[in-house]
Amino acid sequence: MKLYKELAEWWPLMSPHTEYEEEAAIYAEIIQRHHPGVKKAVEFGSGGGSNAFYLKQHFPIVLADLSPNMLAVSQQLNPECEHLQGDMRTLDAGADYDLVFVHDAITYFKEPDDLLAVFRNAGRHLNPDGLLLITTDQFTETFSGGTHHGGIDKDGRGMRYLEWTYDSDPDDHRTETHYLYMMRNEDGKVFTESDSSQSGLFSMPEWKSLLKEAGFIATFEPVHYSTEPGEYYAIVARLSEGAV
Repeated sequence: MKLYKELAEWWPLMSPHTEYEEEAAIYAEIIQRHHPGVKKAVEFGSGGGSNAFYLKQHFPIVLADLSPNMLAVSQQLNPECEHLQGDMRTLDAGADYDLVFVHDAITYFKEPDDLLAVFRNAGRHLNPDGLLLITTDQFTETFSGGTHHGGIDKDGRGMRYLEWTYDSDPDDHRTETHYLYMMRNEDGKVFTESDSSQSGLFSMPEWKSLLKEAGFIATFEPVHYSTEPGEYYAIVARLSEGAV
């Protein structure tokens, strides 16, 4: 997506970190309840670092993302955090973490083998008592297409976006999202860009089965966002005894 490459500098205007305070608090509560002793964490697919801006108040967190452009955005917001560039399927951020957190970036994987690779890599990073928390956007059981819009003005610039998500083929394990961006630069010039992406759509039993294959025991916890209608679940997973 252009948004994670040449348009990454506009990310804080499209999705400001202040909009993540509620969800980060929800994730922190889940983490605290399941693993109150987290002292070392890593986030796979950390993007612009908006969740980390709040989670770092509870424990040190290493931020890893495939996009160097998005990492540059995150470094501005989270200068005290270590940042690593890499693919969450193969990234080596060290080992013995208490927590691996994976936000919605995992939704972009459209093949089961890719999810399995992420889970196995997460297992390699966790200590035996560690926690894997995944907050994917959608499951087959909960998916509902629709539109979103937003954006803000800041420091003489502004951005607005329209996002449209739908499932054109219920049998292909994929959804489609199209975006229209309208941006105003410091000189007052307004220009537009379009963007698109595909995301994976898997059932909750499929997620659970792949996690089991990777050595995890997983449960699903309902998550309620005050500003996001719909049904959402977080995946909480622990390594099974003897898992590598």
